[in-house]
Amino acid sequence: MELTDAQEQLCFCGGKLRIQYISPVKFSAPYAPKDELWFCPLCGKYFMKTWKADDIDYYTEKADYTAVFEELRPTLRFCFTCKGSRKGYHPTYLGRPVCPKCFFLNEWEDRYKRREIEKKFPSDTEIRDFMAAERALENWAYAEATDKFRPFAEAGFALAQYRMGEIYETGPVETRDIQLAMEWYKKAAQKRFGQAFFRLGKLYSENHTAGINVPLRSVVAAKISLAELLKAQEESSTALRKSWGRHDNRKKIFDSLNNVYGELEGTYRYAEILDGRSLTTFLLDFGESAKYYRNLSEDRYAPAMGRFGEKLAMGDGLEKNADEAVHWLVTAISRGWLPAVEFAWNQVSSGSELKLERDWIKARFFDEINNCNARAMHIWGMINFRGNGIPVDLKEAHKWLNLAQYFGAKLPRPNYMELIEREISFEQLLETTSAAQQWLLERQKKIRSVAKDLRNLKDRVKTEGDTKWFGIGELFQNGREGFLRHIILAYGCFDLALKSGNQAATTHLEFLTRILTHARTATAVEMTSEFIITGQIPVIE
Repeated sequence: MELTDAQEQLCFCGGKLRIQYISPVKFSAPYAPKDELWFCPLCGKYFMKTWKADDIDYYTEKADYTAVFEELRPTLRFCFTCKGSRKGYHPTYLGRPVCPKCFFLNEWEDRYKRREIEKKFPSDTEIRDFMAAERALENWAYAEATDKFRPFAEAGFALAQYRMGEIYETGPVETRDIQLAMEWYKKAAQKRFGQAFFRLGKLYSENHTAGINVPLRSVVAAKISLAELLKAQEESSTALRKSWGRHDNRKKIFDSLNNVYGELEGTYRYAEILDGRSLTTFLLDFGESAKYYRNLSEDRYAPAMGRFGEKLAMGDGLEKNADEAVHWLVTAISRGWLPAVEFAWNQVSSGSELKLERDWIKARFFDEINNCNARAMHIWGMINFRGNGIPVDLKEAHKWLNLAQYFGAKLPRPNYMELIEREISFEQLLETTSAAQQWLLERQKKIRSVAKDLRNLKDRVKTEGDTKWFGIGELFQNGREGFLRHIILAYGCFDLALKSGNQAATTHLEFLTRILTHARTATAVEMTSEFIITGQIPVIE
């Protein structure tokens, strides 16, 4: 089992993350390290550090694990403050998923620090009354909940104000009052209560008697014009600047990204944040992001050219312009920016109006493939697997996915090669595996790492004892960086391991027999006999 930690504990905004504590609830697989909660002091976001599994052994459930940071979700099952259990609909306090009691206590403490209240801590009676109001609302006792929440709401506590809005919006029909609900939601929103913004947007989008029609970000944005969308973003930005005050850290985030990544990449990352492609809980500003993309494109920065071309082609946050989209995409592709190559291929394959030549794009794919770009090999393999713009070719798909993994691409487990191996014949499997090996042999003089891998394999086969066969069998079965997937030789190696007394090989042999079938296992043993003599993977011409 291998553990790969994150190289840099950096937020998307460029801020350096700080660990808060070990998670009391385990989210990763059984053998993974413990999950952790981290915080970015620059943008105020919280992250969960979890571990994703790769090269899983389905018999022991052991695997290799790589650390990843994911923005903390409001549905967190435990309270960030007291670490007790919480429900997914409970509130978040400044980005921290908390239980209602901890929200109340945190808000009280912050209001005391701002000298809005005199007492440093609420009394036991006040805590008991607030929680009684919460329980009353959960039990649909609206009259009791209203009486108990009202004093706290009138005293300026955001959660109580939000609850009053809920009662007037969704309570008994005879007491519903949308205008009054909106007044309470607005008061909670002025204190930066996130769910209040959501409820206000929902009411404006569904209830036309409430006034203008303000869309929810990801639900009804498509229903309004681009001009209306940009205007709504500008108005929300203006309103939040007034309420945020010193909490508006966008300038600091921009400067931090430029300091960490340099001016070009830093500005590009900031544009991605404004575009909604990085931090999910961040104020969108398509107009400003488009300005940054254009400026960076004119400075000949390939990632920005590719992204700006995509936005122009799709009308994503700005007016469509197919001719200008082609200009920036072609320029980005000519500079070897692979995401632009992939986007252009998908557009041409779907019958887009973009005037791009399919053969030219394919040639750019193979420019990257011939430079041993694992990501390009992976994309081209999936294009062949799905028949995206070309006929389905499972042999080609297997070949390029195999080579992609050899050059370091992390494929999911179980990966598409395993699915392909169950669909194609044994002869086709032999051909595609040999084609991948032949591709490597043809490049061993140009690529030192390939020649080194081939020598190391040969030395291992010729010098180590019989205990080596189980380990080599696992490498051939799974494939990994510097090692092709070759389940035919994997079967032969496990067969040798079993004959040398390693009973653990039995389960692997049973698994591989279901793919190869009994009729072909003898051929696998025969091929492995040749492999033992030469130390080289056989290539079938």
